[in-house]
Amino acid sequence: MLLVLACSGERPEAHADTPRAVARATTAPAPTSSQATRPTALVVQQGDTGSAHRPVVRTPVLTDEEQRVADGIVFAPRTAERFLVAARNKRLLLDIGRVDLAVKQSPELLPIVKRVSARVGPLAHAAQMRVAGSWGQETDSIVGYDVWNGRAVAVLGVSPHTDSLLKRNAPLVGVATRASASDTTAATAPAGGACVRDSIPAALQARVVVVRDSLVRWVTDSLKPIFPRLLKQTAVRGDATTGCFGSWRAVVIVTTRTPSLEWNEERALLVDAKGAVTVARLRDLRLRAHESLMAFDADGDGVDELAARGLATRMGAQSVLKLDPAAKRFSRFASGFAWESQ
Repeated sequence: MLLVLACSGERPEAHADTPRAVARATTAPAPTSSQATRPTALVVQQGDTGSAHRPVVRTPVLTDEEQRVADGIVFAPRTAERFLVAARNKRLLLDIGRVDLAVKQSPELLPIVKRVSARVGPLAHAAQMRVAGSWGQETDSIVGYDVWNGRAVAVLGVSPHTDSLLKRNAPLVGVATRASASDTTAATAPAGGACVRDSIPAALQARVVVVRDSLVRWVTDSLKPIFPRLLKQTAVRGDATTGCFGSWRAVVIVTTRTPSLEWNEERALLVDAKGAVTVARLRDLRLRAHESLMAFDADGDGVDELAARGLATRMGAQSVLKLDPAAKRFSRFASGFAWESQ
């Protein structure tokens, strides 16, 4: 009797196929996020069509010989907007860079330099240039390339009026920009206005001379090098240029320097229509001394720019300086035809 009760107290395991076992199996706790297996996403590259990619073979712009010559030329940046133009040997030339090659000793390099300048120079994709110079404004075409005094230059095809000035060896200076479709090829004289550049009253001209001589005397007496060995080497030069510099009609520049520019000082004054004098400054990067040449309106704003010959230690260049009337300061507007002395 006791044996029967003991056996009846034991509860047998539910069979795996019973409904209760199936319920426990289906309601088992889900695995945690760390235990769950994430499916691998298929990453498709944008623009991938599945076809084989083959590199595009581009034809080189220059041959190996031309590339070796191009390595010896330093062109102006292609982003440059303004280029200096000047008359050289009865031609109007536009400076585009420096040539570090002995072209005179190796004449066979010259045609290669011309081809390289036409293909990869800063004006390779420009056919015409808008030139604003001391003689007026015109649109000139680029008719070729050449080398002048160590500079890579573009040769401009000029108007008959400009050509007549070149034949008379007129000292032409200008600034060129890339021409637009609306520019005309005919030469036009400088725009007239209340200010006449080449005509000032005799009394004002005399006043400008007095200002120049006074500044030369002051620079000679007051500005001296600190080294005694340079005292006998210094030379003083004074220049006066008339033009339309806003409310001023003339600029006076006086420079004292040694022959090698080891030491120099420079002073500038602006003279208005009544003869009053205002102190001005010149800022031309490395060029620390200037010899003024002429005034002309290079950008058509009615205020003249100053063309000058800038000098520095063992080098020089031709510069066009723009006046800021508010700051009374001349700053570089364009520069070119640089030279170096060994």
